[in-house]
Amino acid sequence: MFGTLQNLIVFALSTAAFIGAIWGLIDASRRADSAFQAAGKQSKMIWLIILGAATIVSFLALPWPLGTGGGIGGILGIAAVVAVMVYFVDVRPKVSQFGGPPSRGRNQSSGGW
Repeated sequence: MFGTLQNLIVFALSTAAFIGAIWGLIDASRRADSAFQAAGKQSKMIWLIILGAATIVSFLALPWPLGTGGGIGGILGIAAVVAVMVYFVDVRPKVSQFGGPPSRGRNQSSGGW
């Protein structure tokens, strides 16, 4: 029973890391390069490379049915999680102050009264 629970926890953490890496990659790709420079962070291209590598590593670390690995607990998996966490905790809040993703209809009329 403990082995099954442990496998479920590893699968859940690995899946969460993969989803977080994809989310970070999409979020960074939607931001302007000038916002990264204004925030004093690495360039947009560097963050896209870092988050792209984290996405690949976290996918490969997924347990067998999806990826090829045994979970996110390896050194590369931990490095991928740290990179995604640094983006969401440090880079994203500062970059969003200088220009978030393009607004979708925020200032546009929806055709109502």
